[in-house]
Amino acid sequence: MVLGSIGAGHMGGAILRAVLDAKLFPPGSVHISSPVKSELAPFAERGCVTSGSNAETVRASDILLLATRPAQVPEVLSEIAPLTRQKCVLSIAAGVTVRSLKEKLPDDAYVLRVMPNLPLAVGAGVAALATPVGVPEEFVAAAKKIFSCGGIVEMLDEELINASTSLGGSAVAYFFRMASVMVAWAERNGIPSDAALRIVSQTMLGASRMLTESGKTPEELAAGVAVPGGTTEAAFRAFDAAGFDQALVCGLDACRERGFTLSR
Repeated sequence: MVLGSIGAGHMGGAILRAVLDAKLFPPGSVHISSPVKSELAPFAERGCVTSGSNAETVRASDILLLATRPAQVPEVLSEIAPLTRQKCVLSIAAGVTVRSLKEKLPDDAYVLRVMPNLPLAVGAGVAALATPVGVPEEFVAAAKKIFSCGGIVEMLDEELINASTSLGGSAVAYFFRMASVMVAWAERNGIPSDAALRIVSQTMLGASRMLTESGKTPEELAAGVAVPGGTTEAAFRAFDAAGFDQALVCGLDACRERGFTLSR
């Protein structure tokens, strides 16, 4: 099987690097097109087949990663649609539904929709794969393998993909923003920024490992830290007064709703 990719930017490039690092496809079986030569150069150096022509990439591919921005999808599909017969288009475009993709492709082209997040670039990502309908198992299995190279794959009904973006895709930036606030606070309180960043990032890593390895719920883990009358409990009281939980829920809702807006 030959993997093609239209686009090799931040997310597309991260997926391709994970696939190559895992040796899932030999470099000669990975074809990539992009109008941005600087995106292609690192993959050409690894032995991938690179081109400025989307058509060339599609012709050579069995499964095609559509790694363009959502706004670019209609134009790209109008260009490549006649070349996708009996092939599988693997879309990572936020808000772009399977139905809208199928409407622009031949009846015998297959479509899979995936919402990955950027930590797959460091082997710690998550990808939500919309439950496939009428897609041959060989393509579904290939998609699972592609995204498993960079982390875990969760199968979800397509109507839940926008909600999963709030939890996985966009949520990466939530943690980065939280870290930024904490580091800035540390600087104001005399802790050097480099030391503060190490402390915060290691604490996030440790909390993540406890969530995945302890077998306890988030509530149980939090209760184990927030002992009555202690410093953490004081922080929680301040969070409650400031509306921390509600602010987070509002952000999650806004992210999900934006996904629906993009799909209309």
